[in-house]
Amino acid sequence: MMSKELSPHWVLLGLLMREPMHGYELHQFFTPPSPLGHIWYLGISQTYKLLKELEEKGHVEVTIETQENRPDKKVYHVTPSGEKAFLDWLRTPVRGLRLIRVEFLGKLFLAQALGPEIVEDLIDLQTEACQGLLQTLEAGLPGEGFENLVLRFRAGQIEATIDWLHLCRAELLPRDEETTEAT
Repeated sequence: MMSKELSPHWVLLGLLMREPMHGYELHQFFTPPSPLGHIWYLGISQTYKLLKELEEKGHVEVTIETQENRPDKKVYHVTPSGEKAFLDWLRTPVRGLRLIRVEFLGKLFLAQALGPEIVEDLIDLQTEACQGLLQTLEAGLPGEGFENLVLRFRAGQIEATIDWLHLCRAELLPRDEETTEAT
């Protein structure tokens, strides 16, 4: 069963949104020097197991590519239901700061292939989710004591994440022509 969060199933679907690939090609994205290889690790057998699960769910289809003097290759293609499932996952903000380091970075990597509008939406949705989390946390801050220190630490982490999301926006999104001309 595919969890809505922190599942490499989603990353595989996102990679297949780019183009059909065979299992070993997909596996290469999960090893350095690929940027995804610094975020996620997947063994080759796990990659094929996940692809089989995606096929059973109807999220991918397989075509066989014959090769001379080599075994046939299975090439995986994302299906319309797989595309819908992936986009639903992509548009759902990450819950919890610990998942930003893996799940959000995976989403951000995959969103870049889908265009700047998707990247912008992803960053904006995550920023809004973090701002809401910060507001909720700050509303419940006690005035002093250990609990106050713990919650202020968490608030600082959320603020740092929001600052980092602004950096993501600046680094990954094209600048307006007016801004470029003014500099």
